[in-house]
Amino acid sequence: FLHLKFDDTVKSDSEKPQIIIDFNGKHKIYSADCYVIYHQSAGKKNSIVEVKYENELAKDRENLTNKFERARASLQKIDMDFLLFTDATYPEIYIRNLDFLYRYKVFTHQSDNSARILNGLCRPMPALELANSIAHNKSDYLHVCNSIWSLVAYGYLDADLMNEEVTMNSVIWINNERH
Repeated sequence: FLHLKFDDTVKSDSEKPQIIIDFNGKHKIYSADCYVIYHQSAGKKNSIVEVKYENELAKDRENLTNKFERARASLQKIDMDFLLFTDATYPEIYIRNLDFLYRYKVFTHQSDNSARILNGLCRPMPALELANSIAHNKSDYLHVCNSIWSLVAYGYLDADLMNEEVTMNSVIWINNERH
């Protein structure tokens, strides 16, 4: 559920929440993988999320299907959704790219780099070309590169995260919805 860290509609998330579900007329504690609270403006219901591998689902399909249906029914009573993510929900390259970018969610970049990057990006171009065009020296180049990926991680810049591995050769562009 790494993609939740990049979803602007998510207000917060917490791991391993416990909820009470109805199981054959008895209340049972259900431990899920994640509880997601969405911003009210997103128009989404807060959700309980399960993450499973496809082969794990295949091995225990009947039991897990029943478990998830009970959770879904219990959550519906309190106006929440149940979401199931598997290793097939998103392309593997997308998850690898998010894993790479996640470190830049916590990176503190220099604000003057942000302005230089956003002003220097007049058209979609490879990150390498942008960094080379605005960096003053080798040390500055490293700071600019880190700031580029931080801006991608925070959604100010975009790249094709679904289809190709993020590298300095990746084409980046300004996310006009955020800028």
